[in-house]
Amino acid sequence: MGGVGGRRAVWPVLLWSGLGVLLVAAFLAALGAVQRAYYSPEGFVSAYLSSLASHDLPAALSMPGAAPTKAALTQAGLPTGASVELLRSDLLPMFSDIRVNSAAASGDRRTVSAHLLADGRPVTTTFDVRQTGAVFGLLPTWEFSTTPVGVAHITVAHAQTFTVGGHTVNPRAADPSQPASAFTVAADYLVPAPAVYELDHTSKYLQSEPVRLQAAPGRVVDVTVDTQPNADFTAAVQKELNGFLDECAKQQVLQPAGCPFGVVIDDRVQGAPTWKMVQYPTVQLVPGTISWTMSQAVGIVHLSVTVQSIFDGTVEHRESDEKFGVSLTSVVIRPDGSLDIVVGE
Repeated sequence: MGGVGGRRAVWPVLLWSGLGVLLVAAFLAALGAVQRAYYSPEGFVSAYLSSLASHDLPAALSMPGAAPTKAALTQAGLPTGASVELLRSDLLPMFSDIRVNSAAASGDRRTVSAHLLADGRPVTTTFDVRQTGAVFGLLPTWEFSTTPVGVAHITVAHAQTFTVGGHTVNPRAADPSQPASAFTVAADYLVPAPAVYELDHTSKYLQSEPVRLQAAPGRVVDVTVDTQPNADFTAAVQKELNGFLDECAKQQVLQPAGCPFGVVIDDRVQGAPTWKMVQYPTVQLVPGTISWTMSQAVGIVHLSVTVQSIFDGTVEHRESDEKFGVSLTSVVIRPDGSLDIVVGE
């Protein structure tokens, strides 16, 4: 009887011991899951990317080491005077399919790779993080060792503004040292990696092809919005040039003053010579150093004139087409949209 009773007493002990082992195992598994999700370098970076995916830029930049403070920018070797104008949640792309790879270790530092889609386009980037301590000595805490914010040096060639996400940006506002008449403007802007932006320019007379900007953590990325004349600009300049030449043709002299055409006749002119435009030079604008320009183009003007020979006194009526060349040394779009055109020969 005693032996049976002893065996009965052992079963509860074994049962509770087994349950204890299972509880400990479950606790450790849960702890490991929590560590991987929230207290690992991958989990830390995932939390940052999740905030960006939620278009919550303040939450992303509030994570340890993420804020682009002057000290953080200096440490990363980035310009400290970059504009914050592009640090807007509404300018962030749509992030999806976020995958964070295992970290490469070097002491207390880790390099974490992330792969995702930004507006449907694949993006890969890396983040540098480091351990700062541990909760209860078990759960490590992390911070960005290099700010995940980068700098975009954006140049707008031949215009004053660019557009991103429906928002028009003037680089002169970020760098007022640039003169109001500057033909090309540029400025530095803080941008959170791995955000992707599409920049372009469309205005009354100018347009550009869209250009893609991908932010890189702790780096300067250069991008240029290259604006070119649109059809309206070319047509407006053509109209101005044609009007100028028409006014020249109204002058009933052999060499109209301030005009690109004229002739020299050694005989005596009788009456007033008349001019009529036959073919206007075709306007083709190209960017110069400080304004739009046009290389010399050829036009044709018709001359009607009656002359008397100084040798034998005979009178002759002449009709001739005269070729001439004209260039535009400067074409400037004024702030009010009007044109300032300087004609050369």
